[in-house]
Amino acid sequence: MKKSMAVIISVFALFLAFSMGTYAATKYKFTFDGKNKEVDVQIINKKAYVPLDSVVGLYGGKATYDDKTKTYAVTSKAPEKDAPASQGSLTKTIKDVTIRIDKIVQDADSLKVYVSYINKSKKEAMTGDSLTKIVANGKQHGFDFDFNFDRYYDKDVPHAANFIEPGVTEKSVIFFKPVTADKINIVLNANFEDYRFNDVKIQK
Repeated sequence: MKKSMAVIISVFALFLAFSMGTYAATKYKFTFDGKNKEVDVQIINKKAYVPLDSVVGLYGGKATYDDKTKTYAVTSKAPEKDAPASQGSLTKTIKDVTIRIDKIVQDADSLKVYVSYINKSKKEAMTGDSLTKIVANGKQHGFDFDFNFDRYYDKDVPHAANFIEPGVTEKSVIFFKPVTADKINIVLNANFEDYRFNDVKIQK
C-alpha cells in the first residue's frame, strides 16, 4: 500500500456555493467508528461536507496545501501488516474462506484455541488445525498431534473436518500446552493460506 498520495482538489465550486448561500448553518453530529467527534459538518445541496484535514486526521494522516500548484497532498497512515488484533476483530478472510477465533482460554491443563472455519467460496475448502502455531514470549509452539488427540476425544470437543463444502461452517478446539503469557500471536491455516492474528488476549 502506498504511504502517501497526492490529490488535486478544486475548491472554487465550494467557495462559490458558500457565496451563493447554499451553505446550511445547522450543526450536525459526526461519529467515526461509532464515537462522537468534533468535526464541522456542512450541508450543501443536500450533501454532507467535512474539512479535508479533519477527515484525514481521523485516519492518522495529514493534509497539506501547495498554493503554487493548487495541490492538496494527503499523507495517509497505512495500517501495518499483521497489526494487533482486538478481541472484536478476530476474523480474517482469504479467497472467500474465513477463519474466526471465537476465544482463547487457558487453564492448568492447556491453552485452548476455539476457532471457526467458514467456507463462502464455491469450492471445497481444506481446514488446517495441524498447521496452527502460536508465539508466546518470543518462543514458537507448533501443533502437537499426540497432545491434541487425547483431548479431542477425552473432552468431547469440536473437531473440524479436514475438508468442508461450500456454505459450511465447522468448529474446532486446538490445544497447546499452557504458556506464561497474557497475549499470543497465532497463525491459523486454511487451503494452505496463513491467517495471522497478533496480540490476542488469553482468557484465564
